[in-house]
This record gives sequence, C-alpha cells and structure tokens, in this order.
Amino acid sequence: MATCLTAGAFLPAQAQTVTGGGSGDTLEEIVVTGFRSSLANSTNDKRNATGFQDSIFAEDIGKFPDTNIAESFNRVPGITINREVSGEGISVAIRGLGTNFTRVLLNGAPVAVASTGRTDAQSTNREVDLDMFPTELFSQLTVSKSPNAGMVEGGAAGTVNMRSARPFDSDGPRVSYSLQTTKNSEADKWGGRASALASNTWGNFGALIGVAGVRNQVSTPGFETIGWTNANLSAAQCGATTGCNSTGGGNWTIPATVPANAGNGLVAGSTLDRAALLALNPGLTVQQLDNAIIPRLGRPAEIFGTRDRVSAVAAFELHATEDLHFYVDSLYGKKKNDLERVDMNWVGRNGAAIPINMKVDRTDCSAGCVVTEGTFANAQFFLEYRPFLEDTEFYGVNPGFDYQITDNLKFDMQANYTKSTFHRESPTVGPLTPASSGVTVTYKNNGGVPDIKSNVDLNDPKQFGWPGGRVNMQDERRTTETKGARANVTWGDESLNLKVGGAWDDVSRRIRAYDNSQAWQNAVCGNNPSVFLPSPNTQPPCNGLNQPGAAPAGYPTYPGYGTGYTAGKTGGVTYGGSLIPNASFANYLKPGKFGFLTVDWDKFKTDSKYDQFHDATPEAGSSNTGASGGFIGEETLGAYGEVNGIRQIDGQDLRFNIGMRWVQTDQKVGGRVSLPDPRNVTAAGTQIADGSRYPNVTNFVYIKNKYDNWLPSASAAYNVADNAVVRAALSRTMTRPDPNAQLPGLNFSGPSADVGSVGNSALAPYISENIDLGFEYYTGREGYVGIAAFRKAITGFTVNGSNTVPFAALAAYGVTYDTLSPTQQAAINSRGGPGTATVVLQQQVNAEGRLTVNGLEFNWVQPLDFLLEDVVPGLGFIANATIIDQKGKGAAPAVAIGVAEYTYNVTGYYEHGGVSARISQTFTKGSQTSGLNQNGIPAAALFSDDYRQWDFSSSLDLNEITGSTGLPQLTFDVTNLANAKQRSYFQFENATFTSYTPGRTFMIGLRGRL
Repeated sequence: MATCLTAGAFLPAQAQTVTGGGSGDTLEEIVVTGFRSSLANSTNDKRNATGFQDSIFAEDIGKFPDTNIAESFNRVPGITINREVSGEGISVAIRGLGTNFTRVLLNGAPVAVASTGRTDAQSTNREVDLDMFPTELFSQLTVSKSPNAGMVEGGAAGTVNMRSARPFDSDGPRVSYSLQTTKNSEADKWGGRASALASNTWGNFGALIGVAGVRNQVSTPGFETIGWTNANLSAAQCGATTGCNSTGGGNWTIPATVPANAGNGLVAGSTLDRAALLALNPGLTVQQLDNAIIPRLGRPAEIFGTRDRVSAVAAFELHATEDLHFYVDSLYGKKKNDLERVDMNWVGRNGAAIPINMKVDRTDCSAGCVVTEGTFANAQFFLEYRPFLEDTEFYGVNPGFDYQITDNLKFDMQANYTKSTFHRESPTVGPLTPASSGVTVTYKNNGGVPDIKSNVDLNDPKQFGWPGGRVNMQDERRTTETKGARANVTWGDESLNLKVGGAWDDVSRRIRAYDNSQAWQNAVCGNNPSVFLPSPNTQPPCNGLNQPGAAPAGYPTYPGYGTGYTAGKTGGVTYGGSLIPNASFANYLKPGKFGFLTVDWDKFKTDSKYDQFHDATPEAGSSNTGASGGFIGEETLGAYGEVNGIRQIDGQDLRFNIGMRWVQTDQKVGGRVSLPDPRNVTAAGTQIADGSRYPNVTNFVYIKNKYDNWLPSASAAYNVADNAVVRAALSRTMTRPDPNAQLPGLNFSGPSADVGSVGNSALAPYISENIDLGFEYYTGREGYVGIAAFRKAITGFTVNGSNTVPFAALAAYGVTYDTLSPTQQAAINSRGGPGTATVVLQQQVNAEGRLTVNGLEFNWVQPLDFLLEDVVPGLGFIANATIIDQKGKGAAPAVAIGVAEYTYNVTGYYEHGGVSARISQTFTKGSQTSGLNQNGIPAAALFSDDYRQWDFSSSLDLNEITGSTGLPQLTFDVTNLANAKQRSYFQFENATFTSYTPGRTFMIGLRGRL
C-alpha cells in the first residue's frame, strides 16, 4: 500500500529548489547544509503534502540530527515519548492517545519488536520500542496524523514510518563514520557509540551497508513503592460503631497483640485494640488510622550495568530501466542489557508494623489521606537482589519494486518479513530481617521521596537471614513475527489519478513465562536440597506443611515462606538440610555501595546450583512483570481506492485526496487455562479446592474472532497565497484492542495475588472519528509558522470492570492455592489463608460512550538571518506546542491514559562557518498514567509529574574552519543538561510512586565522511 513517505524520499544536503504557489512556479533557491539542510527538507516536505504530516530528515548519509529515534520524534508537534528510567526515549504517542494507538512502520510495512518496554512495564499492547533502531542507519522519519486510504490501518492516533538509508540517497561512493565516548554522571565507567556507513552507485545499481553500535554504562538511583496501602483494621481495632476499610486496599495488618521485641516501650502480649492504637497515636481518629496510606514497599533502588546494542543495515537498488526500479531493504539488530538491580524494602504490604505518633496530611480521611510521619515498631526489611539480563534480537527484510508502465499507469509492489526474539532472566534473592527482632522505622514524608530510617544497620549482613525470606527463578521469552505484501496500481497523472490496491499482513506475538522458584527455594533454603538431582529423583517439593522455621502464629511476615534453615527433624519429618543454610548465609552477603547490602552473586549462583535449576525451569502462567503467557495472531486483508489530484483555483494549487479502505481482521488468541484435575473429587462428589491430591491440568486454549471495518478519509491542501497553505482532513481510524486483555484465563498482575485479570476475547477495536484543520505560512528557507486544530472522537474504549470475590471462587477459573507461586501463596496466607482472603477480579470491557480529544498544535521554525545576518549569521529557532483537552461521555473514561494536557519544545540553533550548536528544551505536563483501582483502592490511579529536559548538541567542521579537506567534525553533546528527574505518584501528589535520577550524559567524538 502507499506509505506516508513522499516520492523521492531523502534529499541530500545540497542546493535545493522549493516550489509552491502556482503549479510549477519557482519561489526561491535555497542553499543550506548540515542541520539547516535537515530543517529545509522537513519544511519542504510539509509544504508539499496534502494531509497533516511532519518529517525529519538526515543532514547527510549516516548523520541524523539526534542520537535516539524517539528523541527525534519528540521534536514533532503533538508527539510525546515514553522514557526508560535511565533517560533514553523508547516509544511515541500521538495527539492525545497512548503509545498503543500509534502504528509504527519500517520502510512502509508493519513492524513489531519482542521486548517489554520500560523497566517494570509489561509492554503487552501494540507499542513498539524504538531503541532497537539506531538513528545513524536511517534517512527519514515521517509522522502522518491524518491518514489516506492507502495507508496501513491500525493507528487511531496516527502512523510513524522509519525509512532506512538507501544507496541512491547520495550518488557515487560515500563512506561516513562517527565515534563518540559517553559518560553518564551517575555511572562510574565510560561508554561509547560508533557507526560506519558505506555506499556506492555503479550506473543503475547501488549498494549500501552500515553498522552502528552503542555501549551505555548506566547507573540509575531511584525510589520505588510498588503502590501504597493502608491498614486493614480488625473489628476490635476499628470499634463496633465505626465503619472501617471503606477505601479499599488494606494490605497492611496491625497485630492484635504486641509481638516480642517490639521495643519502643511496647509490652509483649499487650492488646492492640482501638483504645490502644488511639493512645499510641494521639490526635488521630480511627478513620485516619484506617485510611491513611504508606508505601507498600518503600525502597531505595539502584539499577546499574551496561546496555549494549549492535545494528546493521544492508540495502540494494537497481534502476533496471528509467521506469523500472527494484530495491531491497534489510535491517538486523541485537540488544543486550546486563544489569543488576538492588532494592532495600521496608515491608508495608503483608507487614505487621505498629504505628506510633503517626501523623497524616488532612483531617478528613474519608476518601483517603497520606501518612506524613511516624514511628513504626515491629518493622521488617527485605533485600531484593536481581541480576537483570535481557537479550533482544531483530531482523527484517523489505523487497519491492515500482514500474511506470506508461505515462499514466504505474504499478508497485512490496513484501516484508520481520522476526524478533526476547529473553529476560531475572532471578531474585530476598533475605529478610527476622520477625520480632526489634527493628523500628522512623518515617517522614514531605511530599518528595519519603525518608525511611532504620534503627539497625541495613548494610550489615548479620542483620538478615532466611526465615521468611525467599528466592525466585523467573524467565520470560517473547517472539514476534510480521509478514505481508501490498500492491498498488495508479492510473492517471499528478493532476488527477485513481489509486487502488490491496494488502495482506500476518502479525503474531507469543509470550512464554517460566518459573522454577519453588524447587530452587526448597533446595536453597527449604531443607530439601535433593530436589536439584535429575530424574528419576521424585522427591516432592517442600510446602508449608513440612518446612521448619515458620513465623510465630498469627504473625504475617513478607514473603512468609516459612523457609527452613537447619537440618533436623520437625513434626516427625526428617529434612536433608539446605544448600545455603541460615548459619552460613551471611557469607553470601556483602556491604553495598548504596548504603545497604547486596549479594555476592557469583558465589551464591554456584552454591545454590542455580544453573541446574534454571536449565530445568518449567513453563508458567505469568512472568515477574505480570505479563500473561499467551499468543495472539492477527491476519488482515485490506483493499482500498482513492482519488488524488491537483486543481487550480484562482491561480493557486488545490491538492486533494479522497478514499475508502476496507480491512478484515482474522484474530486468533491463545492462553493458558488451568482446570481442576477430575481426580481431585471426593467420593461424595465434592471438589477439593486446593488441588492437594493432583495438580491442576493446564491447557492452551485458542479463541478466534473475525471482524471488518470501513475506514473513509479525505484531505485537502489549498495554497491561498504563494507562501500560505490551508489544510483540512476528515477520517475514520481504528486500533485493535489490547491483546493481553483478550487472553483466556485468569492472571495475577503482582506477587500479592490481590488483583487478578480475567481475559475478554470478544473485545472490539477502538474507532476514532477525526477532524483536522490547519494553516501554515512559509517565511523562506526552512522557516514557517503553522497552527492546527484537531478533534478525535473515540468509541469502543475499554475500561476495567472489577468485583471483589473470595479466593475460593477462583476455582471456577482453574486457580487454586496449589497453582499459585510461592510468593503469592505467602501473600494469601498473610491475609488469612485461601478460606478467608479476597481478590479483586478485573476484566476489560468496551465502554458505552465516547471519549473526545480536542487539541491545538502550534509550530514555528524561523531562521533569523533577515535580522542578524550582518551581525550573527546562522541563528534561528524552532518552537512548537500542543494543547489537549479530553472529555468522556457515558461510560467512557474521562481521560486517555498517559496523555499530557500540554507539551512544548523549543530549540535555538546556530550554524555558520563550520560551527554548529543547538540547545533544546522539551516539556511534558504531568498526566494520569493508569486506570483506577490501583492496589485494590478503587479511587487510586497513578500520575506522572511534569517533565522538563534540556539537551545541547554542537560540532566543529574542521574542513570548513581550516580550509582543508578530509578532516572530521568534532562533536560535543549533553543530554539532560539540567539533570531532570522522572517522578510519578499514587492517588495523592505527595505519595511518590517512583522517582528516578537518570543523570546527565556527556558525549565527545568525531564524525566524518570519506
């Protein structure tokens, strides 16, 4: 099908003629190079387009003006980007809708990447991580905000296309290279990036090869909470006349009596009823005690290590005749993240801390409030140490040709194939401070990162041990594959033509999760080391019935595994000891450089027989990101017809496009469904809910859906004057629903097993009705001023329906206590066990109603030579802003998730005499980033803070400065110049959810052309 690229694609940095006004009239010739060449190409492309689109061009072959593709898109009006915690851009969102509403194309064809997105994200929707695609290997990026019928469907917000470099982008031989050393202010070591691109044309044939590599040394300090929670007061603590637990949550349990060693003047065995709690917290009401929230896991976090990427491109072109053109574009990429992640968690969820002198931020806590300070006796901490290893691989090929059969008849055809694989290995070692060991926390929260201080040294290995601790062994593998073909026939000329075509695409994604936590834990710290032996060993894994070292009765610890730590006999059962017994466990811990301890992983890995257990890891239902294992395949068949043309009205051009696209989606969704084994039935016909006789039977179930959509579109651009253009567009666009929300079965999104998601395979796609109006005035060279107004009315929006049910009710979905992970079993136990605990079940449904997104975009690109050419030639600026207003009607959400109310970008540039410099600021207003009902609190959602980032880029062209040839450019760049932090919050602005400090990154290097 037709892509959003204009014919001719990339214009090299040389003299350029800009046309407009009357057909064929020449307005001026502009001679610009470098960054200004890139701007001039973008302006010329926008000016000549019929619809609403923005493009970014390479300054020269292998010389893109940004170091990250997502950062490049961030300079386009109406575009916001999602960032990794280390600061790099990952994915893009267009005009008020989330990243999953953006259709991403590679050389005009659909692309998918098997990755999980930002740290702690699932990325199970339709977003595409752009960090697999290095800017050095691309020539043009195009954002189409209004579609035409020939475009690939699926982007309700818009479509972005990444066009890789080709040999005829620049005739003749060309070799370009770049080399940079990089230093992040938070990292101890230097990183680097390098690229080389070579191309040549031999008459009608051209070839290009290129390679780009990056090693980023990262160290990102942060703070995380995994949500916030409030106390789950008992009837005695609440009081007979006071209604408690009204706001939901309740993952923190205050003990009924004071445990031993609580300290702080508390007497062991004393009752902690309503009167006692009010006496310990003078000035507070029971409502404030009950509804005030603390971090579920208040933890400083450190993520450090290397992020490596190597990519290569190969492209070939053949102009067999003047009218027949063949091409092949291919791309390969491999990314490896070798990181360590170390968190020191103050236990809130499933904990048993006793509040003393607690204070809250408001008098009326009926809708919730935030704890601002207090002392928490009987506290606990646990370490989460995780090696974080990720491997992503991608390759793709796009062959095609176009044939101008006659002056008025053209045929073009393209095929595509891509495949991507991903593997994450992230075991966890989680020792805990012992229960009833006298740990006290002093807590203060002034609205930023909470200050959590312990009375024990958290950098001392002797403070931690196995009882109540855990190990986890979880992997995740993903595979995405796209294949397709598209063909178009165009009859007519530029003044009027009819274009028809068809497309077939097959896109699939499979996620497979693996978990061997229980067996590894049994051997490491559960008095059952023989389970690591290969078959025919059949010794069953340990469970809560035969593990010594359990916590005191009624004391809910986290994770509460009750792991044993010495060989011996308990309850008449003989144990074989642990691979790493508690007595020697401190030898595997060591002080960390961040103020809390860490794990000697190499030693622990060897002695815990990690490799043997990892090699035998079985498949599981969900990964440690919460992503459900499953499959989605979508085979689509599309056809379209459109009329394009140019007409003269009062001596000026009117360009127009009118068309209709039909697409049929044949969807196949598969997931793991756990069913009770029929042998778990008593003679009386009663089902044994815990599956204690036989494990549940897991089946992989497929469900098929089929639907079609008609997508009309029309756009027009009229030159009201030689330098002025007005535009208008009407369209209907669609985005298919979230695949993860369609998977059959039930999945828990977190280790507490308190919120479960039930799939809905019948979800319908989102449909958006779009109106766009715009005006641009072109001031000369790269300069123009533009304004655009848009409206998107979206139906089919999905919302989470929720219902609180007893855990036992989950047997209807094949979920029993026996099917849970050890962490989840511990969490259920801490909430009273499978007979008492409750679970919030969520299922996405298409909401009745409509979400309307209204917006304004402003854009101004202005060289200042007309004012300052005699004083400071080469100065200019770029500025754009987007304002968005959202309104929900009916059951549709009031806001689309992750959409900023306004964003803006401002860049000042200087380019003259071989000196080039740019300083840029990007700003994104904070927004809601999740739906409601977070962590079981119906009114709770997640929000991001405002984010402002400054970047600086510069180069010295030694050839132009010295008058020589063959010399390189010297480059110096700084990203995140002002050291901006990324922060989000939970329900209330003073309840920090996450906070990360990516640091500044300095880049010094050479760039040249041979």
